[in-house]
Amino acid sequence: MVRPAELRDAAAIARVHVETWRTAYRRLLPQEYLASLDQAAYEGRWKRILETDANKVYVAENDGHVVGFASAGPERAGEPGFSGELYAIYVLASAQGQGHGRGLVKASVGGLRELGLADMIVWVLKDNPSRRFYEQLGGIYLREQPLTIGSAVVQEVSYGWKRLEDVRA
Repeated sequence: MVRPAELRDAAAIARVHVETWRTAYRRLLPQEYLASLDQAAYEGRWKRILETDANKVYVAENDGHVVGFASAGPERAGEPGFSGELYAIYVLASAQGQGHGRGLVKASVGGLRELGLADMIVWVLKDNPSRRFYEQLGGIYLREQPLTIGSAVVQEVSYGWKRLEDVRA
């Protein structure tokens, strides 16, 4: 089940955020950086985000427990040709392959439409195997750029959809 996130979901979103970073990026980012991720700090961050209407945030639940989340809103970096952005989407490893990711993308696309946005871009670490997910959704590879996370400089790539109708969620 996917639903709009509520303020009461901030702690669960923070837990999923930290846990998924530690598992998904364990071979891509320095271990000391991943170990330093503070769930309480992320909870505060998510509370601030959920208190505004600037973004759309959704959670995926399994048996009443949050197992994933996504957030989307206006494109943040001035990328030409895109007004909407999928900021984040994370699903616990134990809940992957069950349709939660597609459900979260579908909800995010609906949220972008509610904001009056007609297209979408997403950034993903180049070496992250989840890139295939965006390709399966019909995302078109756009470009690559360096990104500093902690002490690591990694490459991130972008995928875009010129029309939200083209997202195959």
